Amino acid sequence: MDNIKSILERIEKYALLAAKTVLTVKDLALLLGISEDRIRHLVCDKEIPYYKQGTKVYFKKSEIEDWQLAKRIPTIAELRTAAATRSAINPRR
Repeated sequence: MDNIKSILERIEKYALLAAKTVLTVKDLALLLGISEDRIRHLVCDKEIPYYKQGTKVYFKKSEIEDWQLAKRIPTIAELRTAAATRSAINPRR
């Protein structure tokens, strides 16, 4: 029974996170699945977009999503297309 209760509590936390647009350190750690300390390190190193109100740190969910997707790795097909385009534009002599 305790296991079901803990699962329901976790589901409730995720449901509340889905409705939020502004997140706390604790919210973001849960959302990203990393520790609160890691979030604080990312903030101190200015590696993650954040806002500050006094001593409180907040995150805009849409900016975090953009940050997560900022370093896209191209697929093999995209790399091959780019290489073919370069070789067609600048053929070796």
